[in-house]
Amino acid sequence: MKKRSKPIFSGAEIPASLIYLCAMSAGLMYTLCRDYMFICTVIMTAVSFGVYMIFYALRKKKGFSLLAFVVLFLIVYAVCNIVGSPYRSPSFFEFIFNASEFFDPALAGMTILLCSLIIGFPTCYFTVYLPRPSFLLLPSFVPLILTARLVGRIPLGLLVFTAVGYLLAALGIARPEFPADNAYVDDKRAHIERAAVIGTAGVIAAALLTVIPRNDYTPMIRYLEDLTQRTSAYGRRALSEFTENSTPNRGNNTPSDNALFVVYTNFPRNVSRQSFDIYEGDEGWTFNSDFSRGYNNWEKRRSRLNINKLIADLKKGAKDGKLEEYSEELNKLDDIPEIYSIAAANMTIRIVDGSSTSVIMHPSESIGVNITSVNGVSPTSYRNDNDEIFTERQMPRNASYVVNYFYNQPNEQFLEMLEKVDLKTLLDAAAEEGVIESAVRDEFVNESRIAETYYNAGLDGSITDEIQAVADEITAGLSNDYEKAVAIEKWFGDAGFTYDLSFVPERAEADYFLFASRRGICTDFATASTLLLRAAGIPARYTEGFVLREDAIDSYGRYVVTEEHAHAYSTAFIEGYGWLEIDGTKYAPVGSLSDQFTQALMIFIIIIFIMIAAIIIFRRQISELCFAAAYRMRSKNGKIRAIYLKTRRLACNITDADPKSTTAEEVCDIISRTLSLKEEATEITNAANELFYGTGAPEADVKKLYRDYKAIHRMKRSRRK
Repeated sequence: MKKRSKPIFSGAEIPASLIYLCAMSAGLMYTLCRDYMFICTVIMTAVSFGVYMIFYALRKKKGFSLLAFVVLFLIVYAVCNIVGSPYRSPSFFEFIFNASEFFDPALAGMTILLCSLIIGFPTCYFTVYLPRPSFLLLPSFVPLILTARLVGRIPLGLLVFTAVGYLLAALGIARPEFPADNAYVDDKRAHIERAAVIGTAGVIAAALLTVIPRNDYTPMIRYLEDLTQRTSAYGRRALSEFTENSTPNRGNNTPSDNALFVVYTNFPRNVSRQSFDIYEGDEGWTFNSDFSRGYNNWEKRRSRLNINKLIADLKKGAKDGKLEEYSEELNKLDDIPEIYSIAAANMTIRIVDGSSTSVIMHPSESIGVNITSVNGVSPTSYRNDNDEIFTERQMPRNASYVVNYFYNQPNEQFLEMLEKVDLKTLLDAAAEEGVIESAVRDEFVNESRIAETYYNAGLDGSITDEIQAVADEITAGLSNDYEKAVAIEKWFGDAGFTYDLSFVPERAEADYFLFASRRGICTDFATASTLLLRAAGIPARYTEGFVLREDAIDSYGRYVVTEEHAHAYSTAFIEGYGWLEIDGTKYAPVGSLSDQFTQALMIFIIIIFIMIAAIIIFRRQISELCFAAAYRMRSKNGKIRAIYLKTRRLACNITDADPKSTTAEEVCDIISRTLSLKEEATEITNAANELFYGTGAPEADVKKLYRDYKAIHRMKRSRRK
């Protein structure tokens, strides 16, 4: 018996592979280098096609080509790590995984080279080395996964281009040709190799889906819009082109996990971006222009509002024999804890998604901003009475700045003292006796005046009788504003409210949230708490920003802030402290996340069981559909071979014979005896014998052979019934 040889591949249609590489290059460059997509697509197509042709030339040296690919990949990867050092801003991986709008030629070049290897070699492998049309989908997963996870939406034209490229490459795939003296048998080694390749690719694809950050392409500029209009007196109108309305809860909130900015700090606090003043029901919140005008040179004034230093100075004055009228109360105050006695904490913020803005994110009680200079010049910062900070001109992309702020907590003893003592009178006495500077007294008095003015401006009819009744009930018997504010904050945890991202409210109004659903997101809690605080007589504003959670800390100790960390809360003015953050969501249980996960898991399990059951029940039909789809892409000899193998399997199923030991004559005899289709069986087996043992190409009509097979298959099914 002659030795059976392996199939010989005649080669692939190179132009079809070129179009496929161009489609995948376009998908990657759309995601990574959008500003220069066209030129980068052309370059990557050329480079990836060059990689393809190199390995095409090495197709007869399979082992060597695999080794060459591994070595080249490691070299390029090492170069990428050197060029895109982690100390570089942005780093190589930030450039790839943040879907940035900025463009860096060096990082783009390294990305193109690395991706060309990742795309070019597999395309050659699955069209020439191990030609399988379905495996060609694996290289295309790279741009599709990156585009879907990072950009969040794939343009229809790009999807069509990718699909066309795949179809052309699949149709132009290398075709196996067997020598005339070779009898076809299934190659177990090839089966194992194919299974290993697809298994490895599946694991890699699954790993990519879990590691690559998902992004709905929500850059910081969505949150921090530019300020453009100016005023002659103060340099800029703070909110002239800022978001005029908050975003009320409309339901189905699905935040992305794309990194927006990173924060370095040892004293974490919520980061504010904007506050709103006027409640407009279903439309959310808008701002009062009376409090939106910004001032420069604000840092020195704000640095005087250190409540802990004020209390310490008052205590020292009482010990020195001054402030006799207040000395008894002041001497009862405990010393300030060491953690709050620091002059000022600091927070370094760096935007990482390529956005450029004029708005400075900052914690409450901020007293200064140091912005990284460009060409030796730092933009001037402004602050308004609504505690919003911004710059005179737009900062560069991925700007970084350091914010200094007081890390204080309300001193409850001092607040209780103020129930008996008027703060303004105390400050006047302290200034007259030299305990504090007059400028310090003026700043605290001015802050109280602004808060009172703000409170009066906010009473615009948004407090309904029902809200007023709830506020009165919550704060009944409480003596100072701090106790009232804390009671309102904790009330959301005791009154049956639930934090639910997936809940779709019937109406985006405070009354509906407070008295009907009691289910919503942070914007609902912040709106309700702001209105309740105002109903309790406390100046309060609705604030939007970001929360720094421990789960956001990365291996470098940075807080990596994403859209899912966007947060809304209230800030309330407390006489004797300042503006205090009130956040009712931290007391409300999360009701639907675990339930939603459980429901999704159950649905997933049910779908899997249904799919398994369908595959078991309709396995023969599915097998026939797969055979019909793959059959049309085969060569003439491949079609004859496939028809014979399927016919042999049908015959052996009838008699429970072993297909490997069943000859063509036995196949013909089984079908003739059991199905009475001798003519059809004879035509198929004769064509197979001519293919496997003949000296020339078979002259059989493959269309007629396929009809013969279909007739045999239908007859077998009818006999089984």
